[in-house]
Amino acid sequence: MRCPPPMIALLALCCLPLVPHRLVQATAQEPDEERTTVGGYGEVHYLNPTGPGTPGEVNVRRFVVYLAHAFSERIAFRSELELEDTKIEGGEDGGEVALEQAYLDYTLSPAATIRAGLVLPPIGIINETHEPPTFNGVERPSFERNVIPSTWRDIGVGLVGAIPGSSGLNYRVFFLNGLVASGFTADAGIRGGRQEGKEASFANPSLTGRIEWARPGLRLGGSFWYGGSAAQDPVLGTGSFDNAVALVSADARYDVGPFMFRGVVANVSIADADAINAAYGGQVGSRIAGGYLEGAYDLLSTLAPGSTHRLNAFVRHERYNTQAGVPDGITRDDALARRITTVGLSYKPVYNVVFKGDYQLRRNRAGAGEDEQLSLGVGYQF
Repeated sequence: MRCPPPMIALLALCCLPLVPHRLVQATAQEPDEERTTVGGYGEVHYLNPTGPGTPGEVNVRRFVVYLAHAFSERIAFRSELELEDTKIEGGEDGGEVALEQAYLDYTLSPAATIRAGLVLPPIGIINETHEPPTFNGVERPSFERNVIPSTWRDIGVGLVGAIPGSSGLNYRVFFLNGLVASGFTADAGIRGGRQEGKEASFANPSLTGRIEWARPGLRLGGSFWYGGSAAQDPVLGTGSFDNAVALVSADARYDVGPFMFRGVVANVSIADADAINAAYGGQVGSRIAGGYLEGAYDLLSTLAPGSTHRLNAFVRHERYNTQAGVPDGITRDDALARRITTVGLSYKPVYNVVFKGDYQLRRNRAGAGEDEQLSLGVGYQF
């Protein structure tokens, strides 16, 4: 029986015990209560766009350290610290050191755990479960960057747990700081509006949540986000829900034998996109929408039926538009209606290590700036 991946255990809904194989220290004074856990994940990429004059590039994309401590059976701290693009150096572009998560869990019962701190809004698939061995493709789906802006994290408090009397039904709901409209763009949607826990304004609180039904091999979920984005800018308004952003999404994962399927759809509405564009001179859409479907098959189930390794051949097709709707006076840019098809292989000699390769065709409705890309990568988690 395979161990559950550590970051999936991290994001489990109730107070599941910390992953046993990551237990590295227990205090002598309280061996049955306090314990500290260390883990992490990382990935290295080789990307080679096929256009003229664009040589391949290699990059240590992410190096993440996971640290958790259980103070008792009911109270635990969990965190992730991420380094992107190898290093940070003064005067140079690129690279980032950032907290991805840092929160306390206080378990009241299987139905209710209080979670407070820097948390991941439970939207879509990748935002909560984004370790390299958990998804196909060298890079995360583009949809999960420009529509659902993964990795999305904000500060607040909420409840997670299993719904009493149900079978496999659970929930997560959080009260968090809001987005900031000055960071919205036509190309990347609301992504630049995330505050990510850095001196974040709470002028516009937001509510986000998810309900999820899980059975062996099947996981269905629905998520939402609602909150203002004016950040007390008098041009946009000073009310709590001025320049409201409303996001709804649904996702499904289904594994049956050697076959694996997943899909996500989302719609983002920006209530006062015209005011945002007037204030900041942008071309922000009033609606952002799209989704993707992916199917995979374990080739080794046919080529080497007795093997414990996996060799997943997959295809993913994404369609999304960050200007699915535009306010009056804005001309829709058809280059933002994107279609991305990715085919590739993921080889997993063990569950928590993956070697990947894929080929991506990037198209759009305008036929402008289209290209293709070959990608290779290696990833791990522990």
